[in-house]
Amino acid sequence: MRAEWLLPCLLWACAPAAQEPPGETLLDPPEQEAPVRPSPQDDPVRLPAVAGSWYSADPTVLGPEIDRYLAGPAPDCAERPLALVVPHAGYRYSGAVAGEAFRQVRGCTVRRVWVLAPAHRVRLDGAGLYPVRAFRTPLGDLPLDLRAQEALIASGEFKLLSRGDGGEHSLEIELPLLQRALGAFELVPILVGNLDPARARRVADVLRPLLGPDDLVVVSTDFTHYGERFGYTPFPADAALPQALDALDHQVWEQVVARDPEGLHEVVTRTGATVCGRNALKVLAALLPAGARVSRLRYTTSGAMTGDWANSVSYLAGAARGTGWSGLGPSSGGARFVSPETGAWLLDLAHRSQAWWYAHQTELPVAPAEVPEEARRVLGAFVTLTDRGALRGCIGEIEPRRPVWEAVRARAVDAAVHDARFQPVRAEEIEGLDLDITLLGPSWTVAGPEAVILGRHGIVVREGRRRATFLPQVAPEQGWDRATTLSRLRRKAGIAPRSQVEIDVYEAQVILPAGH
Repeated sequence: MRAEWLLPCLLWACAPAAQEPPGETLLDPPEQEAPVRPSPQDDPVRLPAVAGSWYSADPTVLGPEIDRYLAGPAPDCAERPLALVVPHAGYRYSGAVAGEAFRQVRGCTVRRVWVLAPAHRVRLDGAGLYPVRAFRTPLGDLPLDLRAQEALIASGEFKLLSRGDGGEHSLEIELPLLQRALGAFELVPILVGNLDPARARRVADVLRPLLGPDDLVVVSTDFTHYGERFGYTPFPADAALPQALDALDHQVWEQVVARDPEGLHEVVTRTGATVCGRNALKVLAALLPAGARVSRLRYTTSGAMTGDWANSVSYLAGAARGTGWSGLGPSSGGARFVSPETGAWLLDLAHRSQAWWYAHQTELPVAPAEVPEEARRVLGAFVTLTDRGALRGCIGEIEPRRPVWEAVRARAVDAAVHDARFQPVRAEEIEGLDLDITLLGPSWTVAGPEAVILGRHGIVVREGRRRATFLPQVAPEQGWDRATTLSRLRRKAGIAPRSQVEIDVYEAQVILPAGH
């Protein structure tokens, strides 16, 4: 057998920058497009455009500033929002309101964030995606979920922004806040241009099946831009202006609460309300599941902050809660390759395979008719044995190469008798051990460590013929950060600390016995 298919696993040690004025100077896309930018191969990272002006470019200043915005009672992550609506002005204007939104998910498990933001700087019809592998902020790089982007492009409702975004701020401004609130996650950045309600519904229909339990949707928008600077003065600048602006913004917000993109379109068209993210809000209104509870968390205006009502921008934070996205996205339990019923059958198969081997020293015969259809899927598999929490044996196959039931049948025996780190399990010992199975999907190579999502990705490091893996559950169980995980994985593979390595990742499903 080729050595690379038979691998043991280890589960145990096994000055603030200047700010821009409130709001944007461009409410609608200009007539010209941005200059052509290099291809993704030449320019794989989207660099920050407004760091140092809209927010600090110094991470030692930026991090503590954002932490102040996020301060407050810890959220109940069991009830965390499905979606957030967040403003996107410079932090000194909208940071506190944005922080109230992101505080709702601070420290919660979120594997992937979809940010829908309006296009102010380029002409865009429909929805656009970035041809890059990561977004850079002063706090580090955020990897994109390129597989999700491929699915969006295949739908025909999304296009790549081949000419860049013109230095767009509306999406970028949310990212440092998300980084401080969540830590590591994968990003799906979507720039939203002109959309009528029907097209907003089509975009939502594409997104819905891709959104899983550990996904978060963020809509980036400011609300009404009032004043001569914005070309919008439906009310006199008198003592009643604050109430008039609040009432107008409330009309728009109520259409999101009602999940009514057509109603939102009608209100904006009738009133002329200068809500820059109106099209992204239409998508959200169409996307939210029935029964979603939508609430306004905080609201203010730049006029209230500065006392200057000649020009004022409204900032609103909102959240939508419900039973959770039910699509195929990542979840805290990992990927879902087989049903619980098939998982139980595979656990039983592993136990029967071990018992048969101890009795007959041969492979368990299995009638094809008894194999569930899902167990015929081609997947990698690891079988792990533990004795009161201590590792006793673990061997598996990283690359999917045969039906998973065959892999489980073989590796259940190998974990018991062929893990070179341990004495073979004795026949009288096997019944007292706990057994679990990890199923592995196909692996793919990532650009660097920043693309590794701990708890979601299994990791393979390789240098020449040397390689080793940790299953997705290893780092969370050990409390390791990304750097520690990769360092220990290098050590496991026998790779020097400073050697250049390739990093592959994969997703996995852990199958535990009932009651675990």
